[in-house]
Amino acid sequence: MPAPQAKSKRTVTTKKPVARKPVAQKPVTRKRTIRKRADERRRATRGKLKLLTAYRCLDAGAETFTGFARALNLSETGALLESPDEFAVGQTLALEFLLDNNRIVQVPGQVARVSKRDNFYQVAVDFAKLPAPTRHLLAKQIAL
Repeated sequence: MPAPQAKSKRTVTTKKPVARKPVAQKPVTRKRTIRKRADERRRATRGKLKLLTAYRCLDAGAETFTGFARALNLSETGALLESPDEFAVGQTLALEFLLDNNRIVQVPGQVARVSKRDNFYQVAVDFAKLPAPTRHLLAKQIAL
């Protein structure tokens, strides 16, 4: 008959919980970097967005027609609009952008280029000289 085996004793040690100081966490912010390409001819950086834009076409200071477009990108010197209406190069426009902070910015501009894409026209607009507060509001919108 085999000899009885001795039971091994296990010692269980418990660790005391260590009081930890709460670590202040910094809020996570997304920083978007806008870079200009090496072959870029634009004078200002542009932000891709989609803003509701009202336009008035002016001919010798008189309003010829009005409508709405969508701004696909925006800079302090110009914008690319998408519209179902056709424009002529050199046409003078009075634009009103509805910004994300629910402010409306009025900007005069001139059509620089028009191209047809699908069922819409893409209209590149150069802005005339802008006052500093308007330029500042556009810069804040682009940085969002």
